[in-house]
Amino acid sequence: MHINRSKWFNGADSPVLFMIDDLANAWVDTNGDGSLDWGEDWGFFKEEDRSSFRFLQEEILKYYPEVKVTFFVPVGARVGMIQNPICTMTAQPINADEDSKVFFRSIHQHPNYELAYHGTTHGIVGEEAKDFVQEWASFASLDEALHRIDEGVGIFEDAVEVKPSGGKYCGYTSNGFSDQSIDEYGFAWWCRYWNRGRADGSEDPSCGLDSDRLSNYDVKRFGQNGVLDIPSTVNGALLNGLYHARTSPKDRIKRMLKPTFIKWKLREIDYLLKHRLVISVQEHIAPSRDDGRRQSPNIFDDRESLLQIFSYVKGKNVWYCTGTELADYVNMRDRITVERFAESRFALKHEAKDRDKLLSLSFSERRPFRLQLPDGRNMNVWKGTANVPVMEGDYVITHGI
Repeated sequence: MHINRSKWFNGADSPVLFMIDDLANAWVDTNGDGSLDWGEDWGFFKEEDRSSFRFLQEEILKYYPEVKVTFFVPVGARVGMIQNPICTMTAQPINADEDSKVFFRSIHQHPNYELAYHGTTHGIVGEEAKDFVQEWASFASLDEALHRIDEGVGIFEDAVEVKPSGGKYCGYTSNGFSDQSIDEYGFAWWCRYWNRGRADGSEDPSCGLDSDRLSNYDVKRFGQNGVLDIPSTVNGALLNGLYHARTSPKDRIKRMLKPTFIKWKLREIDYLLKHRLVISVQEHIAPSRDDGRRQSPNIFDDRESLLQIFSYVKGKNVWYCTGTELADYVNMRDRITVERFAESRFALKHEAKDRDKLLSLSFSERRPFRLQLPDGRNMNVWKGTANVPVMEGDYVITHGI
């Protein structure tokens, strides 16, 4: 019988991550009426009526409670897009007051959510939106980058009471020492690129340099500490061509051929599942911008697309996780080796910090059998997959249940 560490927890074909940018203590009053309307809030209104977080919970997540969310948070006063804004924007750090701290902390403490680091202000505004300088591209040295990260993590820790495990480059934009700043600061994982864009033919540096479709959508490592690089692989607006009421002949044909169009677009996800790659759905918490333009993708415009995506993966062999859960499992998996002593006996060579955690093992035997753990307990193995507690000592395979 062959025994291998499963690539993903629970022997899943793919992990599914829902990643939402720019949950911030900010609000853009797009119509200038001084009151909150749907889509204006970035997190400033917390869980109040018409807040974006409320919309996310009530209009999307309540239908798929198994989905887990990683929110990327600019921790300082998030800047807008232009020097002379068209719309009024209110922005404060996430630790501005006790109510803000409680809100952001409660999200991070929720079993299905986590907060991740997304810079301080997100960058530096210019005269026009095209002149905006993303945060990591604005640093002139490694020391400056590390100093700013330290300031930002301090704000995060003051509000959330723990340090962030991972994060994402603002606008997927970095420079020659950005990766070193993430590595030296000690983050366990990071999102560096809009990997999907590379596959769609973009040559922009924000899409990375990996032209191999398999490795482009898989986890990688960078830096001396082996920071886990989690790819961004699915646009939440994937199916918007079907759900938004446009009137062009092409869009009318899409609606007439709805099942065929959905199947054709979902080939992206089929490819990831077939090759056991990462399904990470990318979104923004709100469409509002202070330059009057509409940010895309966003959870309001993409609601129907997101519901269809989550409906599709619900029936698949997937593992719903956050960025930190993914990194924790992969790091543990890579540290452990399976040592065979006999056909029916093996051990897990591991570090002390991995003890009692669950490692998914794949067995070539597909018929049910019993596995005796080193502490004498027995567990049943079905369809060749088991989530095994990591222990000192021998595991013994007993055929038949």
